[in-house]
Amino acid sequence: MRPSRAALSHEPDTSVADWFVGADAPAQVLAVQGPPGYDAYATVHFDGAGDTAAGTGYRSDPALVALVTRLCANHTATPDDVVYGLWEGWGEIDGGDARLLGVDVRYRVLPRLFRPHPGPATPAAFEPRVVDAPRVDLGGLRSYLLFRGSLAQVGEWGARPLAPGWPRTLPQASLTWPADRAWFIASDVDPSWFTVAGSRELIDLLLGRTDLVVSVARYGDPKEPT
Repeated sequence: MRPSRAALSHEPDTSVADWFVGADAPAQVLAVQGPPGYDAYATVHFDGAGDTAAGTGYRSDPALVALVTRLCANHTATPDDVVYGLWEGWGEIDGGDARLLGVDVRYRVLPRLFRPHPGPATPAAFEPRVVDAPRVDLGGLRSYLLFRGSLAQVGEWGARPLAPGWPRTLPQASLTWPADRAWFIASDVDPSWFTVAGSRELIDLLLGRTDLVVSVARYGDPKEPT
């Protein structure tokens, strides 16, 4: 069993994302490629049929994003102060009188498939002070809850279990950036890939990894990489 780590802390101050929300790019581009102005951009394929890096085996979306996020550790001066944005649209976050029936393990195909069920309502993933807190609004296209912590805590949301003995697994962050903004990771809901923005050194590092399927991206032209 993996040893437990301290959970990320909820970040109630949405103004820490103002620089991103107010960046000079359409919301549709910001959601999938992050803000403009970085030296280089790359798209990283999620694992799937026919495009998994040789010898790696299948990795879930959260696992792959966590791997790449940790690879960025040496490319920021603030690895212990990182902001994570969790998309509000995952149905488990708010809970309610429906329960999750099925979700593609990569969290893309069926993000919200529910059916009514008898008994207690599904609890929200977080306590009310988190669920009811202000959320970052990206031009009405996406909204995010913010969390903060170190790179070592990536994916440690601290979510409540669905029921006793039934842990709750949440997807990867849709937005990730260190406090010094040295790089940015955007993992939106629909694409079968995510974007890393940063220095040319960082992007060259990712391009050289044999355990990743990576291609150079052109900012402002978010499309399926070839």
